[in-house]
Amino acid sequence: MNPIARQKLRSISYYILKLITDFLYLLPDNSKKVPILVYHRICPLYYKKKIPYANVYPEEFDKQMMYLKEHFEIITISEYVQRANNNQLKWNEVCITFDDGFKDNYLYAFPILKKYGLKATFFLITKHIDSDTIFPWIPLDKGAKDDILSNHKRWLPLSWEEVKEMMEYGIEFGTHTHTHKDSLSKMDIEDVKEEIEESTKIFMEKTGIYPELFSYPHGTFKDYDTTHIELLKSYKYKAAVTTNIGRNSQSQNLYELKRIIIYEKDSLREFKKKVCGAYDIAETLQKIWLIIAGSKPYRLDYR
Repeated sequence: MNPIARQKLRSISYYILKLITDFLYLLPDNSKKVPILVYHRICPLYYKKKIPYANVYPEEFDKQMMYLKEHFEIITISEYVQRANNNQLKWNEVCITFDDGFKDNYLYAFPILKKYGLKATFFLITKHIDSDTIFPWIPLDKGAKDDILSNHKRWLPLSWEEVKEMMEYGIEFGTHTHTHKDSLSKMDIEDVKEEIEESTKIFMEKTGIYPELFSYPHGTFKDYDTTHIELLKSYKYKAAVTTNIGRNSQSQNLYELKRIIIYEKDSLREFKKKVCGAYDIAETLQKIWLIIAGSKPYRLDYR
């Protein structure tokens, strides 16, 4: 599909989804399904522009966390796994996760989590932790490049010392491969093994803890398969998270946990809709999109 047609299809599908979710949000939901939210960056504005790469501003993140604190029980992915195995999931639980390991997670997200006494699960790309270089795939426009000159620190990955400090508070961590160079489905199985093995080894060396949780790079159903799930089990991982859209029921495969990405354009109402299940229907649209339009992920924030 050519880029113009893809853009039009995305625009049409988003507005259809918006109308449907506005209606679904008004209906009562008594299902015992757990939303797992996924963030990437939590960072302020720069030069009246937006930081790229699924950023949420600290003030918006604060509002979202306050809402969760008032209405839900926040559990980690490990707690989710334990409760799912014991058939103890409840309707009012939510998991908060972060992918990659940006330093702004420590600078801006961590203080807000502590402010509300909340826990979360972070997935690290081990090659870049403690690095003085910016993640190589981050798009940098002029505003971003200008901001790097004056706020270089917040563009870097986390350090292992920061990881340890967050662990002491009660934040848990898992791995997100060693390099995040591609989706697992596009890699030779030996390269996948190396990515998992190296990230597992480094994580254990740096933290003294064996990782049991994994986040698939890119993470849609086209980015991994049963071979990768069996490989994770062989490395003693207990669960893995995807970017397949939706909430998780008691019967959900623990190695294919669904998540809902939160974007900077999400109003507090849209955030509530995502948490409360109005966007569960987007899983079907996502599958159709990936089949028709190619491998680019279906985003929930398209405007």
